[in-house]
Amino acid sequence: MNITGSNMTTSKQPVILVPNVWVDLYAETGITVGAKIIVQNNGSITARLSESVGEPISTTGYNSIAPFKFLTSADTPVGAWAYCTSNARLQVEEA
Repeated sequence: MNITGSNMTTSKQPVILVPNVWVDLYAETGITVGAKIIVQNNGSITARLSESVGEPISTTGYNSIAPFKFLTSADTPVGAWAYCTSNARLQVEEA
């Protein structure tokens, strides 16, 4: 994933992360798996993002996304999961 720092237009409902639970970003947003996505962290805590087919089995091998920053997925990701240790809010859009 690539980190960028500008604001993005929002059209989908934000994904609210609860502490210590991996969330499937495609399932939460209704975006088709394999579509390139851009994720903005609108919360005040760093979140973790992982590109994987299924729920990650650990909290290693991820990308960190700091508050108010963006990450862009691979061109054809196999899946996208998010995790945090406190409540977080992510805006996810098709890129």
